[in-house]
Amino acid sequence: MAFSCSQAPYLNPAVPFSGTIQGGLQDGLQITVNGTVLSSSGSRFAVDFQTGFSGNDIAFHFNPRFEDGGYVVCNTRQKRRWGPEERKMHMPLQKGMPFDLCFLVQSSDFKVMVNGSLFVQYFHRVPFHRVDTISVNGSVQLSYISFQPPGVWPANPAPITQTVIHMVQSAPGQMFSTPALPPMMYPHPAYPMPFVTTIPGGLYPSKSIILSGTVLPSAQRCGSCVTRTASRWPWMVSTCLNITIA
Repeated sequence: MAFSCSQAPYLNPAVPFSGTIQGGLQDGLQITVNGTVLSSSGSRFAVDFQTGFSGNDIAFHFNPRFEDGGYVVCNTRQKRRWGPEERKMHMPLQKGMPFDLCFLVQSSDFKVMVNGSLFVQYFHRVPFHRVDTISVNGSVQLSYISFQPPGVWPANPAPITQTVIHMVQSAPGQMFSTPALPPMMYPHPAYPMPFVTTIPGGLYPSKSIILSGTVLPSAQRCGSCVTRTASRWPWMVSTCLNITIA
């Protein structure tokens, strides 16, 4: 498995997990947490962006709770004291199912994408540059935590260098998606090579994955492959393309 980023990903880390964010949080940094919600134990998990490993100062506490119909709590902890909770009374995750949580750091807030869709916006209560650690705990199994540095995605990429991957959610026996099963959507306009993503639901007969794009003039070769991990099927596209996910 390969990731294009300045900091190496944490692969299959044990939970509870705490790891350093090299250089701390920066405007434009995206951190992706990929894993599976455990179905057999617990009703909560949390992703914390904090200062150091003590947990006394947490700039952003993202806490899905599978109770009372399911909801997500966002909060900040300063000097061991929690602030007022912000609750999103909707649960986008399911027990026993894999997920992608993408945390995009911006100057005024965190934006959280869940499985490719914008879920919540959390405005900074403390300066985000104080954060140097990510922590994950609770009823979850992690596949990886990856880091995408600022400035990787051009704001308005030229059409000739764009590539589109359609994750066609076809059921067995169907060649293309139905209106009830639209192509998988991803939150960012452009991705660098090599590119790694997961295939929701894994592979089965008649499932279609369509990649379309333009080969760069300087390219000598390109390719894609599917590899198996303990919990997901990541798909990697390498070398010669700039990529847009739709």
